[in-house]
Amino acid sequence: MSEVQGQQSQAQQELDQAKQAQQQATQNDPAVKDAQAAVDQAQQQVNNQQQVVNDAQTVVNNDAQNVQQKSDAVNQASQAVDQAQQTVDQASQAVEQAKQAAVDATNQAASQKTEEAQNTINNLENQGKNQASQDLNNQINNVSGQVTDAQNDVNNTNAKIGDLQNQVKDLQNQETNTQADPNVKTVPNGVIDTSKSLLENASRNNLWMSNDLSQNNGNIIPQNIYVSPDNDKGASDPNANNGADSSLPAYDPYYEDGMDYVYGQMTDAQKQELAILMLNEINHAREQRGLKPFVMTEQKYQQAQVRASQHSAEVLDHNDNDIMTAFGQDQYENLAYIPTQGGGDMLSLLYNANSTLSSMLNADASSDWGHRENFLEDTGTLSANAAFGMHLTDDGQYYVLTFDYDLSNPDSTPNMMDRIAQYQAMGPITGDAHTVDNSAKINDLNNQISNLQNTLASQQSKLQNLQTQLQNLQAQKANVQFDLSQLNADQQAEYNNAKNTLNTINDWKNGQLANINKDGHVQDAINKRNQAKASLTAEQSKLAQANQALKNAKDMQTQADTNLQQAKDGLAQLNQVLATKQAALQTAKDNANASANQAVKDAQAKLDKINGKIADLNKAIEATKATIQNAQAQLDKDNKKIADIKNGQKPTKPNTGKDSQPTTPTTPTKPSNPSDSKDGNKGTTTPTNPSKPSDGKDGNKADHGSQTATSNATHKPTIVLPTNGKESGAATQGQYINIVSKDSVAAQAGIQAPAAPETTRVTFGTKEGTMMTREEYKAQQANLPQTGNENSKAVVALGVLAGMFGLGLASKGKKEF
Repeated sequence: MSEVQGQQSQAQQELDQAKQAQQQATQNDPAVKDAQAAVDQAQQQVNNQQQVVNDAQTVVNNDAQNVQQKSDAVNQASQAVDQAQQTVDQASQAVEQAKQAAVDATNQAASQKTEEAQNTINNLENQGKNQASQDLNNQINNVSGQVTDAQNDVNNTNAKIGDLQNQVKDLQNQETNTQADPNVKTVPNGVIDTSKSLLENASRNNLWMSNDLSQNNGNIIPQNIYVSPDNDKGASDPNANNGADSSLPAYDPYYEDGMDYVYGQMTDAQKQELAILMLNEINHAREQRGLKPFVMTEQKYQQAQVRASQHSAEVLDHNDNDIMTAFGQDQYENLAYIPTQGGGDMLSLLYNANSTLSSMLNADASSDWGHRENFLEDTGTLSANAAFGMHLTDDGQYYVLTFDYDLSNPDSTPNMMDRIAQYQAMGPITGDAHTVDNSAKINDLNNQISNLQNTLASQQSKLQNLQTQLQNLQAQKANVQFDLSQLNADQQAEYNNAKNTLNTINDWKNGQLANINKDGHVQDAINKRNQAKASLTAEQSKLAQANQALKNAKDMQTQADTNLQQAKDGLAQLNQVLATKQAALQTAKDNANASANQAVKDAQAKLDKINGKIADLNKAIEATKATIQNAQAQLDKDNKKIADIKNGQKPTKPNTGKDSQPTTPTTPTKPSNPSDSKDGNKGTTTPTNPSKPSDGKDGNKADHGSQTATSNATHKPTIVLPTNGKESGAATQGQYINIVSKDSVAAQAGIQAPAAPETTRVTFGTKEGTMMTREEYKAQQANLPQTGNENSKAVVALGVLAGMFGLGLASKGKKEF
């Protein structure tokens, strides 16, 4: 091993000398020197440019920091502007609030006095209008009364003329008719005169239906009407269809030969007739309930016709003003329609009207039975003044029907309901033939008629003038305007004072509102707002300056970035130049030391080869250590058997397996000798057979015998030696050891084995055939020469053992008794 190590040292020295020669050859070459100078120069340029880059980078970094500072300054300035703007906004809001507070205070201060003055003005104007309206009402009532009187006069005159004309006609008829009157027709229960009204025929000849509606007396002219019980207002008429059938031929005279025909629309006389017939039915119904009958004066009747002609009546609107206009006072009122369909004569029209009355009495739930209540009003001892009014609608489909009454006692105007009794007093109509001379009576009546017609013309003219005057007054009332003259002197003074006060307050209020900014609180708020605006302007100026500074810093940063990039580009170019020159230097070096390089390579190869040998030897040493360890383990087992034999113990019967047969060791390979050849090939040495051990002094007869090592390629024993009480390693094939003691073998191999008991002795042969104890052998081995490192010591020890003992391993023998 030491020889190989010497070769290694020599090879390393040769490699160092070759490298030194290579370095000297390179350093002294002119081309290398020139290339190196060029590289050095290029490197210096690169270094200089790198410094430029570093300086530019420093500027860039500084500029970036400056930009950040300027940006921070801009942010701070922007925040300051925002805060200033917020302050301005708050100050502006405070100004508006102060203004509003001043306006509110002004309005509140003026409000009370303004309200008082305005209330005074309004009250006085209303008083003036009311006074004017009252004056007009008085005039209207006065004129309306005159109109009513004039209308009554006209009506009375007309009635008188009509009555006289009828008398003349009757006298003439009596005078000229020597035969039966052709106008007299026979009907059930009597006759009718078709030249006379339905009312006169029914009254004079008693052609009324029975008061008991359940009875049929053969007559078809109603004088009563069914009224349902108060506790069952919607009950149907149990008497329906119980009367005479008016469609029978016997009743044709009521509908033929001009019997009370209606031509287009009813005349005023026919309207009076229908009003009397309807109120006659209502009064019969009232009398059955113990109520006073209604009275219908001619004045009330004429007022009812005015009411029926008003638009509000046609649309069924109870207009108080129209009622006041028509009657001069408020009225209880019913409004309805009478259809004209089928009403070509008064009897048919009466039936249509009767249907309308029945609906208002017995089917009035939708009006909360108000019509029924008016018809059946309990007037106590009063005979309430009532009247029906009728007016044909423009389309001719209906008559507007009005029913109005009040609870004042009727005036002295004749009651139109008395006509029924008056007709009855005239006696029945007959169709008997007679001859009479009534010329004197007829002339007297004609004179009266002529005088009455003159009076009528005068009355009609007066009535027309009064109606025109009434319409003018009503128009004035509808558009009453205030005039100061409507007030008395005190009221006028109060009115003027209130007007002056109102004007003064309004002027003061307008002046205050026009100069609202002069209010102290408002002015303070405005001053604060102006200060806030000035502060905002200053902060905005600072923000503009900060933005400009930021822009300048960014421009500087952009220029610095440009300079840095240019410096980096220059550095990249110089690095390329440097790389080119370094390549040239390497080429020059390669050319200069081409021969020296081969010497270095050869020396390096030699050194590598020697290092390989050393590595192989180290591997062999490791293998030897493993073999020693295996052998030590086997020795421990054998020592144990020996101890068991000495102690008289029966050995354990061996296993019948593969371990029952003794192992035949193989012939060991001779350890390699580094000096035998250059490549370190190992030679072989034939081991010497060990001497047979002599009997020990202790008289033990155990014959261990000796084992001759033979080569056996098919059997590779493995011996395991304990190292510090542990098993490790295996013996190499072809090697074997005659174990003397575990301590001596381990000592020779440079291994510290665990101590064995002092009583243990293992005998082995020497050249002299003497017996040695373990301690003696250890003392002897301590005097053996020791060279090399620990690995080499183990190899030397292994060689000594192999030479002395032939490395034979004793087999396990049987013990016989």
